[in-house]
Amino acid sequence: MTCARIREHLPSLLDDRLATAAAREIRAHLAGCPDCEREFTTLSQTLIALDAMPAPTPSPRLRARVYAAIAAEQHALRNPVTSAEPAAPVARKPATRSGRSLWFWLVQPLAAAALLVLGFTLGNRSIPATAPVTLPSATPTTTPAAADAATQRELADLRKKVDSMSQLVGYSLLQQQSRSSNERLRGVLTSAAVEKPDDKTINDLIGALALDPSANVRLNALEALYPHADQEVVRAGVLTSLPREQSPLVQISMIDFLVASRDREATPALQKLSANPQADLNVREAAKRALTQL
Repeated sequence: MTCARIREHLPSLLDDRLATAAAREIRAHLAGCPDCEREFTTLSQTLIALDAMPAPTPSPRLRARVYAAIAAEQHALRNPVTSAEPAAPVARKPATRSGRSLWFWLVQPLAAAALLVLGFTLGNRSIPATAPVTLPSATPTTTPAAADAATQRELADLRKKVDSMSQLVGYSLLQQQSRSSNERLRGVLTSAAVEKPDDKTINDLIGALALDPSANVRLNALEALYPHADQEVVRAGVLTSLPREQSPLVQISMIDFLVASRDREATPALQKLSANPQADLNVREAAKRALTQL
């Protein structure tokens, strides 16, 4: 085998997924090739370090976003807006099939959370608690103050429900990441080695970039997406992942990717990032440089 073929099989060798004869041939090659042996050692050490990383926890921003969705839903239910004629539809770019499947995969846990909240709210409205039957009063039964108090109580009850629901959503995200870090890295490296990846492979790489808890896996996923920067779904995936990224190293790499792909749609996000005082100083400087290059 050539060195290139040997390196393609290194993840399988680490995972003991090769036949005995093939594994023996690769190990014999490693014994006589310092470059391949060095790459094999580096990959092995990287996987060991990834496995030693602590388990991820759900983002604290998840609860705040669900609370905001609840408040908006409550406001919409209490203040219905009617219009004489429908608003003009907003023009949108046609989405590709792979783009639609990507967005569905990214927002699926949050969409499930929103549906649970809506179901709980409608359930409380449509199935009132059993109470003794009383005759209607001749005077108004609900004052504005009482309505406000009832609203506050209902929101408090919903927040209690969201506390448990956010844990379920976080658990769903962790289930998607239940594979060990070395398995996830092997998946990214395998996808990167495919010369003509299909939509699923591209979506898997974008998903790893957006959601994988390991910064090393995210960096490798971003590197694997470089040959496909001409695809709109790839650029959109990187741009969507940039604001939620916590690692300055990965953020700067994403900014370099957007500059290399000449994605002018990234300008608003880069302007916001460059002016964010909470962002890392190096990240803000990289965003400012990128704005001058787009």
